[in-house]
Amino acid sequence: MTGPGGKGTARSRRRLLLGAGGAALVALVALVLVLTGGGGDDGTATAATPGASTTAEPAAPTTTAPGETVAPPPATPTPTGPTEDVDEPPPSSPEVPLDAPAAVGNGIVATIGAIEAIDGTAVGPGNIAGPALRVTVRIENGTAEAVSLDGVAVNLSYGPERTPASPLDDPSQVPFVGSVEPGSTGEGVYVFSVPADVRDSVTVEVGYQAGAPLLLFTGAV
Repeated sequence: MTGPGGKGTARSRRRLLLGAGGAALVALVALVLVLTGGGGDDGTATAATPGASTTAEPAAPTTTAPGETVAPPPATPTPTGPTEDVDEPPPSSPEVPLDAPAAVGNGIVATIGAIEAIDGTAVGPGNIAGPALRVTVRIENGTAEAVSLDGVAVNLSYGPERTPASPLDDPSQVPFVGSVEPGSTGEGVYVFSVPADVRDSVTVEVGYQAGAPLLLFTGAV
């Protein structure tokens, strides 16, 4: 039979055993955290907070070691296509009379079908009704392929200084559109405001496409 002193001794032993076991468990957890990289910067064990997110540190920039050389970037290739200056106007072919054909040199031939003096009608803003010249231009396709006429440009100037005439949005004008097939001829009609007293020297300029030589027709109307 155990006396009151024996019971106290037994309780003390149990407390010592529980304390020792708890200390051992804490030490084991700390050891596991250290071995698995869970320790803090000061060597103490740290536990992750439940629900907290971790963000990876950005990779450090690559540096060149002393004495190491870096290969230069590849050189820009030299263009092999045409490098025409877009600011330069296209060349002009020799002038021909108003009633003569003008050839580009690649099978394209332009002619002035007619130049008529009319009283131009003002249509749209910036147009002024009055004396005008209506010019009919024909383009013959002597090449082996269809040629687009959407980019045809027709201009007119007058007088010794070759003053540019203002295009007139007259209802009778019919600019070039579409394309012309090989062996066929396309036609466009353009109207320009030109005073009646300056028609002794008129120049019509035709460019059938961007960059092509300009065809010049000159004479009196």
